[in-house]
This record gives sequence, structure tokens and C-alpha cells, in this order.
Amino acid sequence: MPRVYSRCHFCGGDVSEKKVTVDYRWGNELIAIIDNVPAGVCPKCGEQYFRAEIVKEMEKLAHSGEEPVRMIEIPYREMAIAS
Repeated sequence: MPRVYSRCHFCGGDVSEKKVTVDYRWGNELIAIIDNVPAGVCPKCGEQYFRAEIVKEMEKLAHSGEEPVRMIEIPYREMAIAS
């Protein structure tokens, strides 16, 4: 049975549970992409809400020493704006 969420805190939209992909970041070094994460998602503004137990599970998964399902290469860029 899907979880019932309150209305969106930002826009008042009806939040419903969906599976999302999260780019999980911890500090400046650790980035893990975690797929199939259950989250409450607002269809109007896109805000995502995660239950505490889901956040704990993402932390555990990102910090585990297990071999990832796959590795990907991403470009790293820095923006240089003249003052």
C-alpha cells in the first residue's frame, strides 16, 4: 500500500509516492547514484520528500564497501565568471 503524504510544503500540490533516481552527495568527494528510491513527489513543482528510514538506507548504501552495480564517468566543470 503506498504511503500517504501531506500536501507539498512549497506549492500545495498533491504529493504521491514514486520511484526516483537520487544523486547522493556526501561532502565534496562521495557521489553515488541510487536508483529506485521511494519518494513523495509533487507533480506541480517536483519537490521530493524522503522518509527517514529511506534516507538512512541511502546513507548506508552510499557508504558501503560493496562493489557498485556499475561505474560511470561524468565530466567535471568549473564555472569561471569575471567579477
